[in-house]
Amino acid sequence: MSRLLTSVSRLAGRGAALPRAREGNISIMFGLSLIPLLGLMGLGVDYGMAITTKTKLNAAADAAALAGVVTAKAYIAANPTDANLNQNAIAAGQQQAINSFNVNAGKVPYTTVSLTTNTVTRNGQTLKSTIQYAATIQNNFGKLFRTPTTTLGNTIQASVDLPSYLDFYLMVDVSGSMGLPSTTTGMAQLAAQNNDMYSDYKQGCQFACHFPGNNGWTLAAGKIQLRSDAVNNAVCNLLKRAAAPLVPNQYRVGLYPFINQLGTLAGLTSSIASLSTAAQCSQTWPLAFTNLLDTGSTQLYTNNDPSTGTGSGGTHFEVAMPQMQSTVAVYGDGSTAAKPKPFVFLVTDGMQNGQHFFTWNGKYTYPGNPSKFSGYNAAWWDGSQPSQIDPNTCAALKNAGATISVLYIPYNQISYVDHGGTVAWENGRVNGFSPTLATPLQACATTGYFYTANTPDDINTALDQMFTQALKVARIIK
Repeated sequence: MSRLLTSVSRLAGRGAALPRAREGNISIMFGLSLIPLLGLMGLGVDYGMAITTKTKLNAAADAAALAGVVTAKAYIAANPTDANLNQNAIAAGQQQAINSFNVNAGKVPYTTVSLTTNTVTRNGQTLKSTIQYAATIQNNFGKLFRTPTTTLGNTIQASVDLPSYLDFYLMVDVSGSMGLPSTTTGMAQLAAQNNDMYSDYKQGCQFACHFPGNNGWTLAAGKIQLRSDAVNNAVCNLLKRAAAPLVPNQYRVGLYPFINQLGTLAGLTSSIASLSTAAQCSQTWPLAFTNLLDTGSTQLYTNNDPSTGTGSGGTHFEVAMPQMQSTVAVYGDGSTAAKPKPFVFLVTDGMQNGQHFFTWNGKYTYPGNPSKFSGYNAAWWDGSQPSQIDPNTCAALKNAGATISVLYIPYNQISYVDHGGTVAWENGRVNGFSPTLATPLQACATTGYFYTANTPDDINTALDQMFTQALKVARIIK
């Protein structure tokens, strides 16, 4: 029995020792697993280094891409007369991209890097640089696991828009209808005081007529804002904005009033200050376009010739538009100062009138009545002929390469009591035509370049939007 107890005790002791023996097994297992754990940690270190390296190389590629387009842009700006302008600008940009990338990429340790793609291209007014690199990184721990290197690469692009050179031809209607007050309240105010056409059944005339012997223009003087005043103010505000181009001489502007014909208030120039002077922006009423409202005699004439200048008595788009086509100096794409892109801003109510206040000496002349020109008889009137604009008169100008941006200023409906007579007849005809004028004017405009504004604030906003749209299409970055 004692022997049995002894044997049992020994077995129990050995059983109790088994749990303690497992600690040794865990140590062995931990030791065996330590090697892959250290390997994974080492690979993690290599991976972190690869990520850091890629970040640095991406920064180098970013700098190189930017250097490429900035250098090419600077070359174009500095060498506008270079016969091989694009080719040399691209070459300069590509070389500067190489220099920039090599300097920055050379600072990255344990890495062999190559520039696989380096291009600078020009599409219209946009320069684009493409940088592609490939890199091989030496791993520190990956070598133990047959991964001695890590390869990576990336493609980076940068672009910049060149400043476009733009010519703006402000073609402003100064026919009699632009002498309407700019608001219905102003129209009623003028009609209550104005005895022009008084003999014509005492119609209260709502036009600020500038013809000699008429009172409307004088009655409005500084007290009732006319549509010509509102347009003049908007033009002055536009000139302020055009005074700050991205590059010198980027914008040229000209002021061209018209009635029967196209006159020149200020020819195309980059001198915004001289344009502001011509538009009388610093003066009080009346400003330039109100002074140029139809006087019965041509204004802005040349060489004492009454067949030149703005004409008198009607609104003749079929004459003024071809004259504008001849006036446009260059039909370019805006890529250089020598190739400016032309924009014609047509500001009008769209009411054509085939009438003339003229004499005929082999051609229409507008000397006034009494005649203001030696050797010319006093003018006579051939009767009011209001109608819509024929949009075909705009086609040749657009086909030549100009963008026509139209600011349509609708007629306010004329309130009157129909007692018969010429004034009542014309008021009724104009009121009937007014709602139909927008459609042919929109067809005259380049697609997407049609604006409507009536109130003074809206006219100012619309003209500013026309300028903004021109800059966007030209791909100018503000």
